[in-house]
Amino acid sequence: MSKNIKALLSKKLAENNSRHLLAQQDTEWDRENRLLRLPLDKIQANPFQPRLDFDEQELNALAESIKEMGLLQAITVRETERGEYQIIAGERRLQACKRLGKTTIDAVLMQVEDSELAILALAENVDRQDLSDFEIGKALREIEKLFPNKTRLAEAVGLNRSDMYRYFSFEALPPVLWDKLTQRPRLLSRTAMTQIRQTLEDLALPEAQSEAVLLKAWALLESGALEQSKMAAYIRQQVTCDDRKQPAVAVKPILLHGQSVGTIQHKGKKLVVEIKRSVLSAEQEQKIEAFFDRLMAKD
Repeated sequence: MSKNIKALLSKKLAENNSRHLLAQQDTEWDRENRLLRLPLDKIQANPFQPRLDFDEQELNALAESIKEMGLLQAITVRETERGEYQIIAGERRLQACKRLGKTTIDAVLMQVEDSELAILALAENVDRQDLSDFEIGKALREIEKLFPNKTRLAEAVGLNRSDMYRYFSFEALPPVLWDKLTQRPRLLSRTAMTQIRQTLEDLALPEAQSEAVLLKAWALLESGALEQSKMAAYIRQQVTCDDRKQPAVAVKPILLHGQSVGTIQHKGKKLVVEIKRSVLSAEQEQKIEAFFDRLMAKD
């Protein structure tokens, strides 16, 4: 995980924790009803919760800790328009209290915008237990609409744009693999996925072929027979082997005075036209560019 995002989100969580402590120590907060005891059935999950799975053993251990020592830190909530409450931080503590059969929980009431709610949800999960790259990427994509542009989003979470796009690389996966990764989000890192995405772009495969080779690679990854760092190379190797079994691709030469100076051929979804630049004058280059402009401008 990026050190920048972890450090910045941890800082945001520390600020949130200080509010918790203030709420528990300052009687003014109590008198203003900022520290509340709320019914569990009035508290909704955070719509921006990035974690896709909660470890059962860890939840049970947390429940035992709360049973023995009590809830050491109140959860944080905001009030909805319907008079209910939405978790800002403390999903695991809430789930643990439910397992203990509790009906109420201490909560600090705060006013936050959707964008801050989303960042705080990321902050708590990053600080308490590392999220997978897939979970972070999914969360970033879901909260993207809360920011005017990607630059502002990147600034909010402490990432440069190139690193943020690595988290977004999972979008290159077909829906069937997206679903599988949702079930096992730690199997594939953003680094491996970035390599896979670049390989798929280079190969320009038809959708069906791309999905087939990805499913084959995933099955090997899931079984432990293939390391995630080698998936991109495996995909390229499989496609190369398949291409050798296919009939040769028709290549039409481009001739000048009887000599080949280029080719026209199909490569996957691409029509590739290659001409040696050394045989073209500046005027000819301009005419070729103008031709393609006219061609693509036609309905």
